[in-house]
Amino acid sequence: MTTIQRPATDDKDLVELAGYHAYREYSEQQKIIVNGKKFKVVHTNYNHPTGLDALTVKNVKTGEYTVVYVGTDIHAENGKQDLITDIQFLSDLTPEQIKEARKYFNEMDKEFGISSICGNSLGGGLTNSVAIEHPDVKAVTLNPAILPDKMVDPNKDYSNMTNYFSLYDVLTRAETALQMHDRIPGKQFTIKNGIPILTKEKIGTNHTGFLRNKDKTQYYPIGDEEEPGNGNIYIDADEHIVLSIWTGEPLYEGSSERIEINKENLDLLAHALKNNVKPRLERADTYLTNSIAIVEDEGEKFSTRIDELKNSFLEFFQTVGGNPISNGLSLIGDFFHSKINRLIFLLNDVERKALSLNIILNSSPVELVEYILKIDLSVESVIGEARGFLYRIKALIDEFLACVYHIQHEKIPALFEGGKDMFVDAIVGELHAHFDIINLNKEKVVQQLTDFATLVAKVAEAFEKRDESLAQAIKNNQGIDDVTLDIQPSLYCIQESPYMEEKMNIKEIHLELAFTNFTHNTETLLTPILTALQTVLDFLATTIETIAFTIKQVPNMLTLPPGVGKVLKLFGDFREKVRTTVDEISGLLQEMAATVEGVSQGINALVVNYPQFLSNFRQYFDTALFGISKYFNVHLYNLAAIAILEEMELLFNDIIYQLSNHKAKAIDALCEMSKSVSKNIKLLNEQVDRVKII
Repeated sequence: MTTIQRPATDDKDLVELAGYHAYREYSEQQKIIVNGKKFKVVHTNYNHPTGLDALTVKNVKTGEYTVVYVGTDIHAENGKQDLITDIQFLSDLTPEQIKEARKYFNEMDKEFGISSICGNSLGGGLTNSVAIEHPDVKAVTLNPAILPDKMVDPNKDYSNMTNYFSLYDVLTRAETALQMHDRIPGKQFTIKNGIPILTKEKIGTNHTGFLRNKDKTQYYPIGDEEEPGNGNIYIDADEHIVLSIWTGEPLYEGSSERIEINKENLDLLAHALKNNVKPRLERADTYLTNSIAIVEDEGEKFSTRIDELKNSFLEFFQTVGGNPISNGLSLIGDFFHSKINRLIFLLNDVERKALSLNIILNSSPVELVEYILKIDLSVESVIGEARGFLYRIKALIDEFLACVYHIQHEKIPALFEGGKDMFVDAIVGELHAHFDIINLNKEKVVQQLTDFATLVAKVAEAFEKRDESLAQAIKNNQGIDDVTLDIQPSLYCIQESPYMEEKMNIKEIHLELAFTNFTHNTETLLTPILTALQTVLDFLATTIETIAFTIKQVPNMLTLPPGVGKVLKLFGDFREKVRTTVDEISGLLQEMAATVEGVSQGINALVVNYPQFLSNFRQYFDTALFGISKYFNVHLYNLAAIAILEEMELLFNDIIYQLSNHKAKAIDALCEMSKSVSKNIKLLNEQVDRVKII
């Protein structure tokens, strides 16, 4: 075992150079900072006729030189050539840009001695095309383009080449789906940077791995400002590359080369835990804290969400036949009652005028008695039927309103009930219960990591003392006493969670089950009442028609035989009185018929449109269960936290490997504690993984 020095320019640096700095159009001699390291631009090659853009940078501290190939840039002076080259990469031709990229490398290598090359997208393809001819040069790409057909030798492993594929990058996902990724030589590792949103901006940054903001920030804001849970998700690709703390090797294929455990390497571990690992875990902690804040905010708005859903339900009944009628259930009742009361009033008026008409018919002048048969207008029984129908309609409307009230205040709140513990607010309740456990666990993990870093530092100090004692003993020709250290590793046990076993699908599952029951229950309640209303309204309309027909026949019954001119004047006056009264009654009946038709159309509209209303209402219910955008924000935060936790798992696998199988008890204790940290990170990750949308 030997002490291994971590290379000065590593994969993280090369990815940042490829995905971010490559597109900045630096001038020669310009200084740039990459992950805290100073680089200087020593040469640029912009606006070449082939479209090739590249630059060469120097690690100021180590003297390493790197060629950086720029990806597709259609806004460059010869940007159209980039598009032509992109297309040519699909063929078996060797594009001019590849030829020029190789020529540029050879020139820079001759002048400076190139240690590494890198590129993103088209730049990644150019990087690989150069690296296959120079197996001694380290090549790193981010989301590279494929190489032309037959350029890659399937019998070579190209161990000098490493390609990082962003999880949400459309290019490499398409290349993989089309089985063309074998035209990308070297190792291929997936990293979980970026954000799963398919907007133009985010597709671009998912591909390049970085934002190009003037303020150099590398995050997307999540949620509205001043809203609970408002925060940022960082997307810079290099932060998601997991390298060995000691060797700088990528850890995606297993542990790094075995190292010697000494003070120097323990110091490296302690420094990395404190300055790199802990901040990453704290970022994951921030993401989860923001998720919790969103869930808590939704919980605090439970009453508001129910009220909004009640109002959404009531809005359907506040329109009849598409026309707004009122606001509020009581006013809906007032509307219908006013219509029915008006019909009752009109019917009473019809009855009164019909009696008056009978009186007129039976009190004709004495001169007409011998000519006019006695007419008895008998509509009392039919009017009685109509009155019965009206009171039945009134009772059905009261029943209907009571039913709507019951749905509002009983069935709608019941929509929210469910979950593992039958929460009154199923989705928020189960999320909250699960996050309560996550919140405790993440705090324990961060604290355990802090304790672990402290313990590593103590062991490193003990190793230094041991070395000093060894040197002193040798100097004094004395025996060597082993340095002992009382180590009590913090073996935290974090809590299991019984919640969110269906993950974030719990919302869709609950939505489907609850809404199916709601649809069945409300249709069972409302349909019989609305059907009965339609039937009674039809009977009432028929009855009104019968009354109207009977009334209109009266004038036709008034006839005189020929040759009775002496009574024509008296007859004309009498008949005019009858017709006037008949017209008055007919007008009342016409208003009744129109009112009944309007109410009937309204009820029919409720029956016909209710299925479509339920379809629309489902969307309101989806939002009321948990705001759709907020639910997705919880998902985004949790995905970002999961990415970090998975990266920590890889890192701790290597730490455990390096600390295992040592004779020193102190190192054994560190190993046991690292296993405990790793176990807890895995459990926490599994719990957070439940709170994402599949």
